[in-house]
Amino acid sequence: MHRAEEDYLKTIYELTREQNIDLVKTSDISARFNITDQSVNEMIKKLEAKKLLVFYPYKGVGLTRKGLEQAVKMIRAHRLWEVFLTEKLGFSWQDVHFDAENLEHAASTQVIDKLDAYLGYPKFCQHGNPIPDAKGRIHHQEQKPLTQYEVGDRLKINRATDTKPLLGFLDQKGLIIGDIITIKAVDNFNDMMVITKGDQDIYLSLQNAQLIYAQSI
Repeated sequence: MHRAEEDYLKTIYELTREQNIDLVKTSDISARFNITDQSVNEMIKKLEAKKLLVFYPYKGVGLTRKGLEQAVKMIRAHRLWEVFLTEKLGFSWQDVHFDAENLEHAASTQVIDKLDAYLGYPKFCQHGNPIPDAKGRIHHQEQKPLTQYEVGDRLKINRATDTKPLLGFLDQKGLIIGDIITIKAVDNFNDMMVITKGDQDIYLSLQNAQLIYAQSI
């Protein structure tokens, strides 16, 4: 399978998980890759011919069992490499994506299994994303975007969307996975949210708050 095909399957899987849906709109795939709808449609036809996904007109695309297995395999490899690069080689969490992307396509299943064991079978990567085990099982935890909580809610940050600008912003503000925060204020008119960490007030755009996930505590 070509690398581009694997990336499509992985992206479709990630979108279904992020949005808690079964079918992904082709426009969402175009937006994620920043390419034209025509290019997406051409790849979808190729993947459907290989029985890796199914296209439902006016509804979207969904992975077949074969496609899901391949996507989970790539996700597992990518996130394990992220753990390795950050924990063992000292990469920052905002700089690991590109190298993990390359490594995930190059390593065999045997190497990934050995890497998993070497790292102590981590359940989450540095961004808080769950890592499938060798059988594709995923550890679930409650989490919603910060924008879905109310003023006064006390939360534990569980995940941050893996985008370099967001992760750089979180580094600047001193926010990491596992931090305990409280929502202090929400200003919908100015698209802002104020959260507190200890005695520190942190101002977030609602756009960034939508990309940070947490659970109630």
